[in-house]
Amino acid sequence: MSDAPSALVSIIMRSMDRPSLGQALASVALQKHEQVEVILVNAKGGAHSDPGARCGRFPLRLVNQGGAPLPRPQAANAGLDAAQGRYLAFLDDDDALDPDHLSHLVAAIQTEGEGAVVYAGVRCIDRSDPQQTVSRVFGEPLQCVAQLLAGNFIPVHAPLFSAQLRQHARYDESLVTYEDWDFWLQLAQHARFVYTNRVTATYFTGGTSGVSPQAPDLDAVRLATRALFAKWMRLTPDEFKGICNLYHVAAAELKSSRQEVVRLELALAEGRLQNERLAQQLQQVYSSTSWLLTQPLRQLKTFARQFLRR
Repeated sequence: MSDAPSALVSIIMRSMDRPSLGQALASVALQKHEQVEVILVNAKGGAHSDPGARCGRFPLRLVNQGGAPLPRPQAANAGLDAAQGRYLAFLDDDDALDPDHLSHLVAAIQTEGEGAVVYAGVRCIDRSDPQQTVSRVFGEPLQCVAQLLAGNFIPVHAPLFSAQLRQHARYDESLVTYEDWDFWLQLAQHARFVYTNRVTATYFTGGTSGVSPQAPDLDAVRLATRALFAKWMRLTPDEFKGICNLYHVAAAELKSSRQEVVRLELALAEGRLQNERLAQQLQQVYSSTSWLLTQPLRQLKTFARQFLRR
């Protein structure tokens, strides 16, 4: 059962004490899973506003109150050290979880085993959009480590993993950005990543939680990517081959897509030409002598039909 005493989930939240924190905590308070503790790490340093000792019906502990500001990797490690749950998960202070997010993931990890990192899909919504339109969904299976080396597609609040995996991974405090990506890469050396094929969380775009490939600061993205890849350049032959395979598969799919576009464009052009030919033929019929001479007869037939229907 997912609500057994041994199924305690620690939600680690790195907080900059932003206004969005209330919404994030509210989404945790609504979780259907009964065994939850909230580890709120004061990442901004100094005095954090008092969140209280409870998050709904769940206990909440504030870490680093009055301490020094903590960069994201240090804040994550502080949360990992403080967590007491059997399972661990993250949530940034400007994102949100669906009510069934944890119950869904706990059921999945108890099926897959604690050697798995289970993760759900995450929808992207612009926080300033009043219609709350979903602009993108992060959600696809991890087929191989090479796929994750090529780029991170797993938001930080998507996975749930066993606390036992802390012996294999820790946030790299030398990284300024992409620390979450690096953490998943560490876990991927020791655990299977299993996608649950359900979207149960929201990532609000327009925030300031870190650098992304879509960020406008291209120099920052380039430097962050270079730092991460410098750490992971020592690839095994299988990992390198995996990245090459990804490239060839993507190139083949792109070539096939381009060929399909060309085929459709040709078909469209042929259709337009055929329509022009039919229009010309129809115009020739309308302007022919026989069509003009028989016009009174057609009008008489139309009048007769209308008369008989009365």
